[in-house]
Amino acid sequence: MRRKIIAFWMFIVFIVMASFKIVPLEGADELYNYFITNFYADTGSNNAVSGIYLDYRAYDTLFETLLLLVSVIGIIYFSRHEGDY
Repeated sequence: MRRKIIAFWMFIVFIVMASFKIVPLEGADELYNYFITNFYADTGSNNAVSGIYLDYRAYDTLFETLLLLVSVIGIIYFSRHEGDY
């Protein structure tokens, strides 16, 4: 029962965190126009998506991957150790 409660709250936290990325920010159009017009000069990439993803958002991508890894490790730990925590 305790595992189900923990899994439920982890799911709720995930949904809340994901919902904040959908909220539009003020000035987003200006940033969009800057990235689209200057991605080649800033990154040297021929592809706008690759340039933005791998250069502008490199740390964001790294920390999202780290957060996913820690979450998976926590879920595996709690699923294997029923009453040890």
